[in-house]
Amino acid sequence: MSDELVQLRSREEKFHGIDSQFLTEGLRLVLLLPSFALLSFFGAWAYKGQSPSWWLDNIEPTVGFDLSTAFALISTTILFGFCGGLYLHRYRVKLTRVVFRSEVDKAAESHRPVTSMHGFASVDGLISRTMASHTTALGMAITATIISLVVAYLDSDSDIGERGLLASASLVTMAIGQHLSTKNRKFNMVTDDGLLSAYTPPIHPSTLDMAYNEMLRNLMDPLLRSKFDDFLHDFDSLTRKGIDREYGREKFLMLMHRRFKGGIDRNTTSIELSEILTDKGVKSILEHEIFKEELWDSLFAISSKNNPAFYRLIERLEQDLSIGKKTDMDGLLFDVDLENVVTEKANLFCYIHNLSKETRQVVLRVHSPDFRPHDLALRYNLEPGEKSWWSEEVVPVSSKGDDDIIGRMSGLLRDGTIAWQTLLPERTGEASVSVRLENTIGDLLVGRQINVRVQPEFFSWLRNTSSITSYLVGGIGLVGAVIFQLMAVLASA
Repeated sequence: MSDELVQLRSREEKFHGIDSQFLTEGLRLVLLLPSFALLSFFGAWAYKGQSPSWWLDNIEPTVGFDLSTAFALISTTILFGFCGGLYLHRYRVKLTRVVFRSEVDKAAESHRPVTSMHGFASVDGLISRTMASHTTALGMAITATIISLVVAYLDSDSDIGERGLLASASLVTMAIGQHLSTKNRKFNMVTDDGLLSAYTPPIHPSTLDMAYNEMLRNLMDPLLRSKFDDFLHDFDSLTRKGIDREYGREKFLMLMHRRFKGGIDRNTTSIELSEILTDKGVKSILEHEIFKEELWDSLFAISSKNNPAFYRLIERLEQDLSIGKKTDMDGLLFDVDLENVVTEKANLFCYIHNLSKETRQVVLRVHSPDFRPHDLALRYNLEPGEKSWWSEEVVPVSSKGDDDIIGRMSGLLRDGTIAWQTLLPERTGEASVSVRLENTIGDLLVGRQINVRVQPEFFSWLRNTSSITSYLVGGIGLVGAVIFQLMAVLASA
């Protein structure tokens, strides 16, 4: 890493600390300061024309101005702090963009073309749009501060002072709305997972050949995904001879997920890893420079939040396997899950596994009047399992070899088929999805009816509504101030 990039990262880390503790998080000064400024503007309007007696008798003879002007000066002082906060926040975002593009250039020099990976344009565009929004908000705040200062200098009791107060308060309100519009997606380059919350995958695989691997890869932003590819290359080079590469990857990621849930401790993790990695590999992977335990925890936390149905499906399979539950159909394992509460989209996961020794063809049908597409039919060619991973006897969580939960589940996920379909809700309220598994001639093998509730995401809805309302109220006030001033100019002409 070049000295310039190290300095940029160090500078971003400092400003990100200030930003997260005082400005946009923690004290949230970029919201508190304009709110107090608006209260002071209301005070200036309230005491326009005549100050109270306690001010007239005790303070005004000393300071030389009325209470309305005092409130205008207080607003101006607060707005200076607001402008400073927006500038620091914008500067932090600018540093993030510089570090991001430097990392992209560094990856290109290492023959890892991040710019050609899907999702790069959306991340780069989001950072640029956020920068533009912060620039607009800062411009509004600076203009409001200048108008407030002019009003305090002239006289807040005058007609032009009234219109100036209205224009300044309106610009502050619009600046708040502009800032709120950028709060849905937060990002930084201080931590390795700093872009995850800002990244929305444009597409996802419809069939997961390597379930954990593809679930996490789909979650990662392009920069982290390129580092993950390097990690997997190192992982494969440290794998013991005779271990299937895909099986080893899935078993490792399952171990990290179980450790994240608290199902196994670090010692058990090391023992299980020693079955697929060399002694040097276990130490190297567990102490990796980038993919540390904290990053795995963050990845699984975000993935579990975004796709709870997938992890519920996995946990249910683990529980059935641990108690030796018999399969519902002879030679075929099937399960399905969908999140209970749907916001923007519904993620439907179906697991199918052929336990027999012959190839089978099945048709998965999804029907719902409440989601698009209303009808969906997918045909799967199920190859026979190389090994009978499912057991109708109690299976231990961890033991030597692959006859434990971790080993058997890794094999089930590798040899099975997981379908991932996105359903788009058409209305809010109660909704239902019917899932049928049939053979090729249309005979029903198994069917499931899933009931869910569709509702908007509350915090995003509140933030977007507040942003639009602030813009609308501020815009009306600003237009009104301009119209009143034009009328005054025309009347005096």
